[in-house]
Amino acid sequence: MTVQIEIVSTCPRWDMSMMGGKDMFDASKQPEYPLLPGFPGHEMAGTVIAVGSKVQSLKVGDRVAALEHLIGNGAYAEYLNYHTHELIKLPDAVEWKQAVSFELLKCVLIGLLQFGDLTGKSMLVSGLGPAGMLAMQAARLMGASNVTAVDINRERIAYVNDLGIGLAKHSDDLGEERFDLGYDCVGASASVQSLLERIDSHLVIFGVLKGEVRYGGHLWFKGIKLESYQYRKFGEADQALLLDLVVNKGLNTECLQTHHVPLYRYQETIDLLVKQEAIKVYSYPTTDFVKSTEEV
Repeated sequence: MTVQIEIVSTCPRWDMSMMGGKDMFDASKQPEYPLLPGFPGHEMAGTVIAVGSKVQSLKVGDRVAALEHLIGNGAYAEYLNYHTHELIKLPDAVEWKQAVSFELLKCVLIGLLQFGDLTGKSMLVSGLGPAGMLAMQAARLMGASNVTAVDINRERIAYVNDLGIGLAKHSDDLGEERFDLGYDCVGASASVQSLLERIDSHLVIFGVLKGEVRYGGHLWFKGIKLESYQYRKFGEADQALLLDLVVNKGLNTECLQTHHVPLYRYQETIDLLVKQEAIKVYSYPTTDFVKSTEEV
């Protein structure tokens, strides 16, 4: 089916890696050139404008958001074709800016569900990028009794605390606090190592791991479980959970979208991300492209 893209948002690590000439998952390599049109855009929401003859779950006019789009052209475009399993239908109550990063929220939820039942457990989330800001909210709304997020950027910590989406602290201000669970949204080995020394049960590494992590004997004796993120299919029950968290329980996804920059000013977008002045940068392809033509 074909979707007219109403809004598209950055995936900061992917955008910065690409513009830095590095592969997203292996910084020692370059991306494969030439890049496909619209790459690396994959977080989008839009309107279905055409469907195939065998499509039954969606129809022309439905509002949708991307849950994945792993191959083919990217979403930095006005139109893009999708398979039905790559999309989630949006309730009328969900705005475009809420929905545009549902793909990231889906990934964060998959990782959180690796812990099993969160009810009554405490969690330490490392990293206050987009994933961490979603994880700290989702874990609390899924039943965790105490969720704290840590970062080393005091401006970002203040921003998150001002939003009222949860408790954020500098890593130096944790004192002797300990937690049942750890969720790493950074990927740097130092971040994972720090979490390992503060948890008593289970740690999941959501971020793309860079460097080596030492799993000492004292962790083995405690029986601490350390595992990587395990991507899997996001089924109907999972999609229902996602929508419930946003629509009924107040998970704030719109707060990620801090800056609007048209796609034709993409270098400005990258600069904002590199300087950490933006959390995510979004564009409205249909109208932004029109404006760029008028300006030229």
